Amino acid sequence: MATARMTQRQQLFRTDFRAKVAKAYNGWLHVTLIAAIGLAAIWYCARQVTHPAWYEWLVVPVAFAISNVFEWWIHKYVMHRPVRGLMGIYRRHTLAHHQFFTDVEPTFDTARDFRIVFFPPYALVAFIVLSIPPAAILNAVGFGNAGWLLLVTNVALYLNYELFHFCCHVKDDSLVRRIPLVNSIRRHHIAHHDPVIMMTRNFNLTYPVADWFFDTSDLKCGLVSHVFNGYSDRHVRLK
Repeated sequence: MATARMTQRQQLFRTDFRAKVAKAYNGWLHVTLIAAIGLAAIWYCARQVTHPAWYEWLVVPVAFAISNVFEWWIHKYVMHRPVRGLMGIYRRHTLAHHQFFTDVEPTFDTARDFRIVFFPPYALVAFIVLSIPPAAILNAVGFGNAGWLLLVTNVALYLNYELFHFCCHVKDDSLVRRIPLVNSIRRHHIAHHDPVIMMTRNFNLTYPVADWFFDTSDLKCGLVSHVFNGYSDRHVRLK
């Protein structure tokens, strides 16, 4: 455990949070359930796709772009702002996640800490439900394959989010430091956990496209440099 790097406040918060996690909680079961729901949904939806036209595949990059902006928006304006009716998200993220993980000590110790790393499995179910109406509209106007591809893409992006978030909070080692993009988003997200910039910078957790586009990144450089920045601090703005 890296308690020597933590502030006393962070140590006390971690101790208190862990004491409140149910004894029956199993971190690996938590992850397995998310993966099972997501992969089953992708498998089912993918099986419904039959000979899609080339233009139906365009739903994939469009879904990626919308999801990337949505990820940025909900992180900036809901997870870090007390919005009536959505206070549970704010409390879990700003008041819990950002207390448990800081830029000084951003890593978890055991699988029981997955409780604060991964969203509850029902969040994925809610995300799938929210994706059904636009998919149904595509089907209703004659683009059934595009509707199923939309569901496949959205669920895959959700699993991508959870995987990258895990990579951001796992212990640092030579593997995560060498994987392109993963090392970039790891630095990007850990910097976001700095209380000085957490309200204004680095809201993307998967691909820093929206942060680059809306100029909310702590880096001042082009999009390609953002994606392949790794751990470099060459382009980091002054706080």
